[in-house]
Amino acid sequence: MTRHELKDQLQHDHFTDAVSNVISYAESNRATLIRAAIAVLVVAVLAAGIWWYLAQQSEKRQQELSAAMSILDAQVGGTSDFAKTYPTEDAKKDAFAAALSSIIGKYQGTKEGLIAQYYRGTARAQKGDVPGAESDLRAVADSSSGVAPLAKIALVNLYLGDKKGVEAQTLLQGLVKDPTPLVSKAQAEIFEAQADQSANPQAAKDALKSIDPAAGQRPAVKRAVEQLNTQFAK
Repeated sequence: MTRHELKDQLQHDHFTDAVSNVISYAESNRATLIRAAIAVLVVAVLAAGIWWYLAQQSEKRQQELSAAMSILDAQVGGTSDFAKTYPTEDAKKDAFAAALSSIIGKYQGTKEGLIAQYYRGTARAQKGDVPGAESDLRAVADSSSGVAPLAKIALVNLYLGDKKGVEAQTLLQGLVKDPTPLVSKAQAEIFEAQADQSANPQAAKDALKSIDPAAGQRPAVKRAVEQLNTQFAK
């Protein structure tokens, strides 16, 4: 290739043409680019501010949740100069429910909001408020929160008590298929066996047999399996 041919090829090289276009654009649009650079800097500063704000908000949510949970340890009856007390157990439960509702109302969908909603759902279940409990627990169970598996187990108990075996089994099968650190596959299979214990004893026995042998050696799992097997033998 001659020097003239090389010069001619370089003049028509696509990459070289593109670079030249960028340089020409920069020269003719310097003011626009400066404004764009300032805008990028502003966005970076805002991002840092947003991160700080979210961190502060998260800390605030955690403090409020911790304060709500501390109600459970409060004394009933009497007075104290150092801690909150409640005249009756019902007053204490009402205060706990109100604190949870406040957190849910302000921080719905956040980690702390979902934890509060889980506790409110279980509290409603204990009071016999099945629709309210199902609404709260379903919202948590359908979320990506770490407490979602616990909400599913609570829903299973709620459904079994309300004679909704199909809904309970659907949730348990999902937990067996997709276990989590909070609810392992072996634990889900034990819950499944417990759910089937009366209605379908054979299915319950099959669920226990499907437990991984290694998982079955864990003390808690082993005790649960032994207890269920003892009940099946009666």
